[in-house]
Amino acid sequence: MEISQTVSQGIIIVTPAGWLDTASSEEFLKYCTALPKAPVILDLSGLSYVSSIGLRALLQFGKEQRQRGADVVIAGSKGFVHSVLRMSGFDQLFLMYSSAADAIQAIAGPATKVPDA
Repeated sequence: MEISQTVSQGIIIVTPAGWLDTASSEEFLKYCTALPKAPVILDLSGLSYVSSIGLRALLQFGKEQRQRGADVVIAGSKGFVHSVLRMSGFDQLFLMYSSAADAIQAIAGPATKVPDA
């Protein structure tokens, strides 16, 4: 699995790609728990498979973020990964958005126009 990270409007966007399974879940969790305290979007659009151990890693990271007082949301899941998340009740535990852009807009709010002076 590869993990990339970007920041937009003070929100950290973590994008894992490949499989989140027994072989990669420890690396994923270690990466995520080292993030600074800030809202996090887990952009799962590049994830093609998630196992029960991968689900556990997502849950553990979400729990740790909440204990730190920071939000974590899920975005971009599709196909098999999206089905597994829904069947496992993740849509009841996390806010889920169709894309990272939708999640950013929901978290940061709409851009406001500065009035002319």
